[in-house]
Amino acid sequence: MTVIRRLAQYVALPLALVAVAGYAWYQFSDTGKRWRYEEALASYCEGLIPPEESAVFTDYDTQEGLPKDLHIGGSDGYEFCWVGKTALTIARIPETARDDDGRRGVFDDLRPERTGTLPMALGGGWHGYTNLKSTAVVLDCGNQDASVVVNSSGIGDAVAGRGTAELVAATAVRAAEHWNCEAETGGPIPDVPAEPEEKSRFEAKGTCAGIPMRDLDSIHWIKETPTTDSSLLETCVLGETGASSVEMFQISAFFGPFAQAQYPDYESTRDAGRSGNDFSWATAKCPGTSARALFTISAAQYAHEEVPGFARSALTAFAERSAEQHGCTDLKLPG
Repeated sequence: MTVIRRLAQYVALPLALVAVAGYAWYQFSDTGKRWRYEEALASYCEGLIPPEESAVFTDYDTQEGLPKDLHIGGSDGYEFCWVGKTALTIARIPETARDDDGRRGVFDDLRPERTGTLPMALGGGWHGYTNLKSTAVVLDCGNQDASVVVNSSGIGDAVAGRGTAELVAATAVRAAEHWNCEAETGGPIPDVPAEPEEKSRFEAKGTCAGIPMRDLDSIHWIKETPTTDSSLLETCVLGETGASSVEMFQISAFFGPFAQAQYPDYESTRDAGRSGNDFSWATAKCPGTSARALFTISAAQYAHEEVPGFARSALTAFAERSAEQHGCTDLKLPG
């Protein structure tokens, strides 16, 4: 009997040491830290956050790195969660959905944060944009009348660069799988382009190309981005230089869910029109979606009586160029 007890002690002690060593390895090793992180992600934000791309922002920290996730809006709602200091909005949006301008919903969380940087295409074959603060990717569901959208926004002075775009794109792929959305994805995302700067109005070759700026001498500079059919937001800014640089016009295009997020009743009233003397809009029918693309021009200030006429011709040129590049038809312009 004594021999059996001694044998049990000899066996139990190594097993205990192995258990302690295993626990210590799980708690303190890099591999154990990664395993705990992946375990936490399995239930965090419906399991939609990719481990590899998110670890860049969390360093595998499950406390500060994954501080909060929410499901908003019931069975047809969307996911909102933090990855480090980056907030992600993840949604499946039917083509018929529109912002009802009521209580806060998914379209409010999809709107880009206001920055001085114009929206730029992500590249790599992804449909989306970044303005170095907000980044978004949209996957059109070929088997559904809907799209999957992932949008990011950050806090502080952090710049949303390539790492943010990779996180958003990888999350969109997981979300598409989650919602059984069959969609074409892109490839490796290139480095984010440099922030667009003011340049001469005679150098327009991107989003400002084709606008008849010679018709208004007070336009001294432009700010634009390259054009591509994968961008879902496009903007051209026209300005003048006096005592300081002043924006005169901002002309923008919105496609897919970003058009759906604008102006709740514009489609149910008129496909094109004007609101006062400082805002006009046009729309077009684009392939793959029932949501009409939206083109707008807003005037920050009026220099003289010729400006309203110029705004009309500028919106027309911008909308025609953008609609053609995106394969859109049935362009409706304000009279």
